[in-house]
Amino acid sequence: MMRRVKIIIGAIVAVVVLAVAAVAVYLLTRGEAPEAVDLETTVARIEAAETTGDSLDEPADTDSAGDGTSEPATGASTDDAGDVDVASSDSPDEAVTTSNIVVDEGTTSTDEGTAAADQTVDGAADLAGVWNVEVAENPGDLQGEPTVSFAGFRVDEVLNNIGDFTAVGRTARVSGSIELSDTALVAATVEVQMGTLQTDSSFRDGRIYQALNTSEFPLATFTLAEPVELPAGMADGEAFSGSAEGDLTIKGVTNRVAFDLQAQLVGDRIVAVGSSAVVFSDYGVTAPTAPIVVSVEDNGIMEFQLLFTR
Repeated sequence: MMRRVKIIIGAIVAVVVLAVAAVAVYLLTRGEAPEAVDLETTVARIEAAETTGDSLDEPADTDSAGDGTSEPATGASTDDAGDVDVASSDSPDEAVTTSNIVVDEGTTSTDEGTAAADQTVDGAADLAGVWNVEVAENPGDLQGEPTVSFAGFRVDEVLNNIGDFTAVGRTARVSGSIELSDTALVAATVEVQMGTLQTDSSFRDGRIYQALNTSEFPLATFTLAEPVELPAGMADGEAFSGSAEGDLTIKGVTNRVAFDLQAQLVGDRIVAVGSSAVVFSDYGVTAPTAPIVVSVEDNGIMEFQLLFTR
C-alpha cells in the first residue's frame, strides 16, 4: 500500500517538474518582445513590402502595356501612311488635310491626358473626408514586424528565475474611422476586440481575458475629444507628430487620455501610430498573475499601428 502511494506521489511530482521545466525552457528560448510602435520603422516596412509587390507585378504590367501600345500604334501608322499615299496620288490638298487631322487628334489626346493627370494630382492632394481602418484578412505574426493595422498593450513583468520581461499583446481585429478637414483631424473612433488579444503565451492570454472580463466587455474604444491640427504639407508626405486627446473605454470604464500620435501619407494610405500610458486599476483591471510571475506592473502602454484608406 505504501509503495503504491509513493509511486503516485512520485508520478505527481514528476509531472509538476516536467511542466515547470517546459515552461522554463519556453521562457528561456523565446525571442525578445517586439519593438514599440514607431512611424519611421512602420513606413519603411510598408514601403519595402509594396516595393516587393510592385516588382512582382511589373513584368505582367510591362508586357501588357507594351502589347497594348505597340499594336494600336502599328495599325495607326499603317492606316495613316496608306491614307497619305492615296491622298498624295489623288490630290496634294487632301493629303495635307488628312495630315492635319492626324495631328489634331494627337493634340487632343495629349490634352486629355494632361487634364487627367492634373485631376489625379489634385485628388491625391486633398485629404479631406472620411478614412477607414484597413483591416487585414491574414495579418500574419503580430509579434514580428507587422505591416497591417493592429492595437494592443505593453506591460513589464518580473518572472521567477527569469527576471524582467515585457509582455506584448496585439490584435488585428480593429475597426474605426477618422475624418479630416483641409487642416485638421476633426473626428476619430477606434474599436478593438479585446478578446482576440494575443501575446507570446496562450497561458497569459487566458489570464488577460479574465482580467478584462472580455465576455462581458468585448470592446475597448477610443473617441477623439479635440481636433488635432495637421501640417500644411501632410498631403505631400510630410509627417505629423503631436498629441491626440480623447476618451478611452476599457472594461466599461472611460477615462480621458492623450495619445502620442505620429502620422504620414504613404501612397494612398494614411499610416498612424500612437501610444499612451495607462494605469490598469483606473479601469477596474487587476493585473493578472501566475505561479511563475513574481510581479506585474499596474501600469502599461496602450499602442496602435493603423492604416487608413478611403
